[in-house]
Order: sequence, then structure tokens, then C-alpha cells
Amino acid sequence: MTLVVPRIAALAALGLAALLTGCASDKAQPACPGGVIPADASKVTRFRDATGRDLTDVISEGTIQDILVQCKYVKNVVDVDLQIAIIAARGPADRSRVAEFEYFVAIVDPQQNIVAKEPFRIRFEFSDNRTQLGAVEQIEPKLPLPDTSKGDQYKILVGFQLTPDELAWNRSQNAKEP
Repeated sequence: MTLVVPRIAALAALGLAALLTGCASDKAQPACPGGVIPADASKVTRFRDATGRDLTDVISEGTIQDILVQCKYVKNVVDVDLQIAIIAARGPADRSRVAEFEYFVAIVDPQQNIVAKEPFRIRFEFSDNRTQLGAVEQIEPKLPLPDTSKGDQYKILVGFQLTPDELAWNRSQNAKEP
């Protein structure tokens, strides 16, 4: 499986989720692999180096808002068009006006084994008084399959590459949600 370097298309943060919903596939072909954003890896919050963890300590936040998976089958290969909507927000502790995040795209087979994983970086530069920006990354994985009728049994995972502290923070926040 190969992943192609992303092309970035800037979009306004508002209405991003409405643009990227569902999975599209041609009726004559098997269904596309499903796209999944793991809850623990859907967000990242960066704090300044101090030990505080309240709102005033936030440098930046990133959210994987939505993903869109479209595909076509060519012989024994699934050509995937993956679009990832990412939103970045500046926090009160930010002084650089730049937020950089690393996210991953992983392919999981029907037995839940990761068969491919690749990291990507995205950078947001906040101009003027903007506190929130959005972008859509486009990645084009090619997934060779011995049996293309099982393409829909594969999953494409998209999430932020987190440090142990960032993962612990996400899990503590997810535990608070109803």
C-alpha cells in the first residue's frame, strides 16, 4: 500500500462538516473501505510548558472534524481518495500564531491488523486576529487486495499522532463526556 503526499485546500472552518459526510462509491463496484476517526485520537491540545492545564494554558488545539472516503477498483487495487477536514484553534497562551500537528493514516485489515500506517504534518498560520482555521488534506492511498469483494471489510483510521501526555489528556476529557 502506498500513500501519496497530501494536497492542501484551505476551507473556512464553518460548514466543513457539511461538506465532508458519508462514503461515496459507484454502485457497480464493491463498497469502499470505511473511514474511522478513533475518539482518543480525534483531538489534540497543546499546553505551554507550565504544569497548568486550564484554558489560559492552551497554546493550540486541533480537531479532525470529518473524513470522506471515495474509491474505485482497478483490477486488484483499491484507489482511495481520502479527504480529511482538520480544524485548528489558537489558545490564549499562543504567541507564535502557528500551529503544527502530526496526524496518521492507517489501513486496518478485517482481522484488525494494521497493514500500513504513515504520518503526515499540517501547519496552520494564523493571520490578523483569526483564532480558528480549517483545511482539507487529500491523500490517495492505493490498497492492493487479493479479493476486492472484501474491500469494505478494511478500515482507514485517521487520527492525531499523540504523545502519552496528550493521549492521557484526551482520555480524561472523553471520560467526562456523557
